[in-house]
Amino acid sequence: MINILTNPVNLILILPVLVTLLSSLITKYNRERVIKSFYSIINNIELITGLLIALFLTKGILFDNNYRLFIYIRNHMPETVKASLEANNIYTYLCVAFIVLLIVVLIIKAVMYPLYKHVFGTMAQGIYKVMSSMSSVTRRIIAFVCSIPKAAVSLICISFVLYFFSYYFTVPGLSMWIDDSAVLRGVYKTALKPVVESDIAKKIPVIINDRFVSPTMNGQEVEIAENIRDTLDSYNIKVIQYFNGVTLDDAVKSNDEIDKLALELTKGKTGDYEKAKAIYKWITKNIKYDYPKAKQIAVKTEGTKSGSIICYETRKGICFDYSSLFISMCRANGIKVRLVTGLGYSGLAWGDHAWNQFYDNAQKKWVNVDCTFGVSGNYFDSAKFSLDHKGDRVQEEW
Repeated sequence: MINILTNPVNLILILPVLVTLLSSLITKYNRERVIKSFYSIINNIELITGLLIALFLTKGILFDNNYRLFIYIRNHMPETVKASLEANNIYTYLCVAFIVLLIVVLIIKAVMYPLYKHVFGTMAQGIYKVMSSMSSVTRRIIAFVCSIPKAAVSLICISFVLYFFSYYFTVPGLSMWIDDSAVLRGVYKTALKPVVESDIAKKIPVIINDRFVSPTMNGQEVEIAENIRDTLDSYNIKVIQYFNGVTLDDAVKSNDEIDKLALELTKGKTGDYEKAKAIYKWITKNIKYDYPKAKQIAVKTEGTKSGSIICYETRKGICFDYSSLFISMCRANGIKVRLVTGLGYSGLAWGDHAWNQFYDNAQKKWVNVDCTFGVSGNYFDSAKFSLDHKGDRVQEEW
């Protein structure tokens, strides 16, 4: 309870809900209030329904390849929209969602119009007459219950605002509050997750306030947190050390057992693409996310072991370990591969993250791969990759 009250994000979410619920208990009872409350409930239900339908349809239109209707709509989008989708998925997602929401709400209003005209008015009057014969306590209880949908709408709307604000902005400290907000996590799991996530691995955390350590500069060690990466560019500093001082060369070191498995996995596969995909599938199915290590890393990096070998031997790791193992296995197959660092979106906040790119000779391009997020979603050459990855920086290429 203390943790909830000390987190500003929790207070931002809770206070409007409390105000709505408490006002229902103290507002004077009269005909106008009953009728207004009745229509408010109807409007809130319409809004929630419209929002859920709109976001569901938006996901289908932009990303679903299983239904002809969605494919048809996507194929007939203006070229500018298609270009925007390729360049910045989340921006297009929001724009399309807003347009779809307007259409859905108009349709709902049109369908509900006969009820507003011929039914709801009579119902509201009847409810007022029935409540007038009740005791004051009973009326207040009913008013309190009827205010719950309005409170729920305010909670969901504020959560959406925080959700998208955290997506576009990485404010020092705010990411930790958002990620630590029990209230926002609860709303996300019950109301937001089913409609806003795009196969994002929500169960896989990103590292909030993780440290990427650079060589010393002016005698001082430089520590880079989640939103200070631009400083690296201005000083032209190359990050070469990760977690407990493990260099990239040490992290991606392989052994005979790893190399042997990597070659067995790609046996019979032709081309870099199919070989890399076989490696990706094995890692995502056999390596588990190391939650205790993630928590430890978020506090301090000392005392941890990272890299390809430890990840393979223990069958667990965090994003840097997943990426290192993918690199080792690609190198065993002669596939050009990169380590990429940047920000990953956990569903609630951006945090430090690492993933890979491999070069497909057939397509003559670098392909994005995230084995960590791939544990619970498709992150091999996914069209939705840019939704939850940004600020990418190639650290090394092999």
